Amino acid sequence: MNLLPGESAGNVVVISPHPDDESIGCGGTIRRHVMAGDKVTLLFLTSGEGGGHGRPASETGPLREQEATTAGTLLGVAHIDFWRLPDGKVRSDQTLVFRLAEYLKSIDARAVFVTHEAEAHPDHRAAARLVRRAAGELIEQRIEPPALWGYEVWTPMQEFEYVVDISEQLTVKLEAVRAHKSQCAVMRFDESAQGLARYRGEMHSWPGGDYAEVFQEPPPIRARRAAQGRSVGRQAGGRK
Repeated sequence: MNLLPGESAGNVVVISPHPDDESIGCGGTIRRHVMAGDKVTLLFLTSGEGGGHGRPASETGPLREQEATTAGTLLGVAHIDFWRLPDGKVRSDQTLVFRLAEYLKSIDARAVFVTHEAEAHPDHRAAARLVRRAAGELIEQRIEPPALWGYEVWTPMQEFEYVVDISEQLTVKLEAVRAHKSQCAVMRFDESAQGLARYRGEMHSWPGGDYAEVFQEPPPIRARRAAQGRSVGRQAGGRK
């Protein structure tokens, strides 16, 4: 599928292991898709109830869902789903693989964003495996899978294929990150997200905009592309 992150794709699904990963990792690109007329769905695998920082899980989960809903509204997404899997225990078991494959099929997803496979957090890595396996299940059913793009949250990527200029979307991205108030009160995720976007913009988007997000294809796809000698490092947006 010849699509670029940040450019019109139709139905886009952003899979976030916890509320806030979506805004930190690809909030600017989400906004670009919305502005391009795409229907963007946010799927939160867990409600992040383990990240209460002293608040009980029974209160933290609903609170973080409210924050995620506010962030999604700021970004302009069309729909938000919460699967409420146990925080810290996401697994790419076969039952969940089938569930996700059917979910993607039901909304005719043409592009999927998920945390990349080398993320430090185990839920993030499990989410990446889950998406890759669900895409494989669609192939088994003879259904063309969506384009898959990994984003960075805790662990900056050493290798990536796509750079998206988010200079015009940075303000909205940071507003969405700050909507996760319970988390930003403990760690300044807004400042770290802006710093990483600035680094990506200066080091990897030139001569594009000042701020950027980067994305990686799953390792099997990257290996296949390399074996075929196909080019990588494409950029969406930026100054020409």
